[in-house]
Amino acid sequence: MAQEETIEEIITVGIRGSLQQGIDQKRNSDKLVEVIIAEDIGKLPDQNLAEVLENITGIQITRTAGIGTGVQIRGTNANRVEINGVSTVGSGSGRNGINFEDVNAAIISSVEVAKSPDAKTVEGSVGGTVNLKTIRPLDLTETLGSVRLQFEDSTLSTESAKPRFSGAYGDNWDTDAGSFGFIISGSYTEQEAVSFRPRTDRDSLSSVAGGPQDFLGIQFLLQEQENDDYETTNLATTFEWAPNDELKFHADVILNEQERSRDQYRIQASGVSSVRNIQAPSAFETVNFGIGRDRGA
Repeated sequence: MAQEETIEEIITVGIRGSLQQGIDQKRNSDKLVEVIIAEDIGKLPDQNLAEVLENITGIQITRTAGIGTGVQIRGTNANRVEINGVSTVGSGSGRNGINFEDVNAAIISSVEVAKSPDAKTVEGSVGGTVNLKTIRPLDLTETLGSVRLQFEDSTLSTESAKPRFSGAYGDNWDTDAGSFGFIISGSYTEQEAVSFRPRTDRDSLSSVAGGPQDFLGIQFLLQEQENDDYETTNLATTFEWAPNDELKFHADVILNEQERSRDQYRIQASGVSSVRNIQAPSAFETVNFGIGRDRGA
C-alpha cells in the first residue's frame, strides 16, 4: 500500500485577501486614507493610474478622447503626488506631480490617498496626497516572475491590433553582509482613441427691416473627428539592502515616457453672419438651432 504524502499547509490568496489588506491599512492609519492593493504586478484592472484612482470615493477624473488623464480630490486638482513617499515633479506647467496618464498601472503595487493632512504631511496639497507604491523586493517571500500580454482591436478606433505588454522579475538573498533584494518591472502600451464632436455656435444679433425684432442666426455648423495615438513606456526598478534588522537602504529608479500624436479632421458650414437688413417675419417660432421660420399672419 502506497504511503500518502502529507501536505503541511496550503495558502490561497485572491481578491478578498487584497481587499482585506486595504481595510487593515485604513483601520490602522491615524488619518483619513483610501487604499487600493494589487497583490502582484499587473493585477490592477485599469490601464493607467487616473482610471485606478476613479474607484476611490471622493475622487473624480477627467478624460481626453475617453482616456483618463487628470485627477480631482474633493473637487480640486491642487494635489500632491508621491512615489514611495518621495515628491514628484510635473513635466508641464500647472501640474502638481507626474501626469497620471503617463504611468501604467502594471508597475504599481498599491495606491494610497490621504485626504486629511497631519503634522508630518508635506505641504502643497489642497484636496489630498496620492502616494504610489512599488513592490519592495525584501517583502517578497519567493521569486517574482510575471508577464502579461494583451491586444486591443476595434473596428471603430483602431486600424490594427494594439499591444499592451507588462512584466516583472524580482528576488532577494540572505548573505553574510545582510539581505539584498532587487526587482525590475516595466510596461509598453499602444493605444488609439477616436472622438467625434458635432458643434454649432450662434451668431450675433442682426437687425431686421420692418420692425424692432432682431434675428439670431447660426454662425457655423461643425463636424470634427480626432484620432489620438498613444505610445507609453514605463520602467521601475528597486534595489534594497538591509545589513541588520534595524537598518535598511534602498534605491528607486522610475522612468515614464509617453508619445502622443493627433490627426484632426473637420468640416464646417458657415451661417448668416454677413447677412443684414433681413425682412422681419410677421410671426415666428423657434426650431432647430434658433432659426426663425415665417408662419404668416
